[in-house]
Amino acid sequence: MPAPNPKRIYAGRWIRPELLGGSPEWTAGLRRHAPTVWIIAGGLILCILLPIAGFPGLYVAAVAAGAFYLDNEPRELLQLPEMGPCRLLVRKVLTAWRNYFLLTLPFALLAILAHPRTAWIAAAWAPLSALALLYAVVAKYAHYLPDTSRRQPLAARLGSAGFIIPVLLPLSLCLTVSYALRAERNLNRFLHDYD
Repeated sequence: MPAPNPKRIYAGRWIRPELLGGSPEWTAGLRRHAPTVWIIAGGLILCILLPIAGFPGLYVAAVAAGAFYLDNEPRELLQLPEMGPCRLLVRKVLTAWRNYFLLTLPFALLAILAHPRTAWIAAAWAPLSALALLYAVVAKYAHYLPDTSRRQPLAARLGSAGFIIPVLLPLSLCLTVSYALRAERNLNRFLHDYD
């Protein structure tokens, strides 16, 4: 995989890490894929114009945001907060939820204002989006190796697909629990320099 172009990464100066809860995944993801983010934002506005497509569109955006967690950050960034693996995982998940819901809140409000009768769909959108982001975080750290960008195993990719293909959703739920336990053990090795 070619090294990212520093000009592309730092071109989005308005995207500051402190605005995104210090998340390297969201900062790098939004900076590297700025044109894609604008296309998705435009697509979400089009979805909001349709009566029942607004919240499903926001859900698909949550699944797409899971792609931010495919790259691994250096070990030093993990060790910087000086937290144990459980607290670090909780912080990563809460930051992912915070960033996603803050970025999608204007679209959700527009969807409710444009089609108030479809506001009940938000009751399904919010927990499913949170679950998709939880899966993305734990799947990343279950397979974390410092300073590498490697493809996810087939099971992890099927787990991600389960949030789009309903038949695979039970597999995604089982993998979420399994990966959460595995991520804690895996992070413990790197946070405490175990071999």
